[in-house]
Amino acid sequence: MSAHDDLVTAARSLRDQGLTSYSINDLLTTARRYGSTYPDPVLRKTIESMVASADDAQQDRDVFVEVRKGWYRLRR
Repeated sequence: MSAHDDLVTAARSLRDQGLTSYSINDLLTTARRYGSTYPDPVLRKTIESMVASADDAQQDRDVFVEVRKGWYRLRR
């Protein structure tokens, strides 16, 4: 799996637990729990690349929307 896939799996797990937004640390911890072996800097960089504006309808894959500084939700 790619770092992107690991983070989407983590975000979906957090969403399934009832969380509406999550911090980078939440995502990293959950990705580790699900077996991600990517180093933290790689996962952090991937999160940054996955952040989209809330109104960007052109995104055709799972992306994060920043709901407040340092907190994200998975769009889709």
